[in-house]
Amino acid sequence: MIWFLRDYPLAAVLLRAATLAFNSLLIGGIVFCSALVPRSPSSSVPIGKVFPHALRLLKIAAFGLGATQILFVALDSAMLMSTGGLHLVDLVTANYFLAGVLVVFATSTFLILSRSCLPRRPRWLLFVIPLLSATVWTSHAASRLEDQVSLMVLTGLHQLAAAVWIGGMPYLWLLLVSQGNFDVTGGEAIADDAVVQAVRRYSTTALVSAVVLVAAGLTLATVYTESWSAVYGTAYGVVLIAKSTMLAGLLLLGAGNFLLIRKGRLHLPPALLRIGRFSEAEIGIGFTIILAAASLTGQPPGVDLVQNRLTLPEITARMTPHWPRFHTPPVRALPAVDPMGLAIRQYALSPDDARSANNRIEQAWSEYNHHWAGIVVLIAGLLAILGRWDRASWARHWPLAFLGLAIFLFLRADPEAWPLGPRGFWASFYNPEDLEHRLYILLIVSFVAFEWSVQTHRLQSPKASLVFPAVCALGGALLLTHNHSLGNVKEELLTEMSHTAIALCAVFAGWSRWLELRGSERGKRIAAWIWPICLICIGMVLLNYRES
Repeated sequence: MIWFLRDYPLAAVLLRAATLAFNSLLIGGIVFCSALVPRSPSSSVPIGKVFPHALRLLKIAAFGLGATQILFVALDSAMLMSTGGLHLVDLVTANYFLAGVLVVFATSTFLILSRSCLPRRPRWLLFVIPLLSATVWTSHAASRLEDQVSLMVLTGLHQLAAAVWIGGMPYLWLLLVSQGNFDVTGGEAIADDAVVQAVRRYSTTALVSAVVLVAAGLTLATVYTESWSAVYGTAYGVVLIAKSTMLAGLLLLGAGNFLLIRKGRLHLPPALLRIGRFSEAEIGIGFTIILAAASLTGQPPGVDLVQNRLTLPEITARMTPHWPRFHTPPVRALPAVDPMGLAIRQYALSPDDARSANNRIEQAWSEYNHHWAGIVVLIAGLLAILGRWDRASWARHWPLAFLGLAIFLFLRADPEAWPLGPRGFWASFYNPEDLEHRLYILLIVSFVAFEWSVQTHRLQSPKASLVFPAVCALGGALLLTHNHSLGNVKEELLTEMSHTAIALCAVFAGWSRWLELRGSERGKRIAAWIWPICLICIGMVLLNYRES
């Protein structure tokens, strides 16, 4: 429980992200199976063989959503009772509590009714109403004093469109994968007519959903910011920019798939295969956007933050390139570290005071770490480009550079913990920031082992080659939730800008590498240049990282 109490905002963002992801997956699946898949296929290849897989995914989404809501309500209730002196009876009428009960009831009912049958009739769409209502009930729109109804309607349309488009895509992918064996007529493989019809229906629905999502999102963003200074000068605006950037990339991928569906010969397996592999990247980026949306709901709207907004001169001053710091302060110069038990007690008494401002020595230590990490990532990106030429085959060992980065982070990322600091190895896991650093190290080591073997042809498995893009995309997604407590709102926001830029580059690097491995020939050529450039950009951002 200490871990959650120590960093409640992070736990809340992760649970909110899981809620939105499972909710989108469940609503998208219900709409896809009930409205988009033909109920009476007439072709010789039965579309029904995808139903068991779709039903399993729907049950996972329903169970995951119900379980997440129980955890979310329990966490919120525990925090309110421990910090506000409230009792459980005082909370049962709160919006978050009632919304949680509604979701648990809806998902439980769905699981009971879908035990033996797939929701393939329009009446199953009724489940969308409580699921969507509960999400809107706990959104920013429900807490506004002005234009509450209209904002709630727009929020509902925005989330419904995202669920139908992004949440329905995994079911489209399952449908395409299920068509692994095709009938052969005249020596040419022919896809199921019902599959082609479902793909076309989904394409049209996704197009409408994308238009609704963008229109409603732009309107909500305008209301919640009202000025450009709230966009570039607040934490809400930074997350909004990150979400919009990923949405732009998703729209490009969606446009490519839309053209494939409209112009492609869908009765031929190669066309369906290209659509399916393109959809994999769409699914990954789409659910990363959902994570960003969860982070967005954890921030107060920019229009409400009139104090401590960043100005353009302040941002320009911080982002102007400076020579990196290559001199490290000694460990003994860092502030004394309180024992973990004392730190926990102090945090319980006064969480705000516990987050003291970093002094100059701590800032210098952090900047030194980031700058050397930037050199490693920059070198890796340059070597990844150089290794494309046969004469520079030695450069294909570029993943080994990240092994040095993992060792460097293990030794220096958390100087208050073992091996440099007094806190033991296991005790450091009580600090969520230390825990995140440990997870990043594990991610780095895992992809180094696989990607180096792939680049040097020691591993020929297609699945092994996907480890690096998956880890890279996952690391970028996790970084969207990472935060530093520097004791100064503006300094924290300037730091988050750097981290957000790194996270976006990591997400695009991961999924472009994925497309290089899984996409069509033309897509491979374009994607092959995107991910090394993203690595180079990450290195440049890290080299210019500063905390003052």
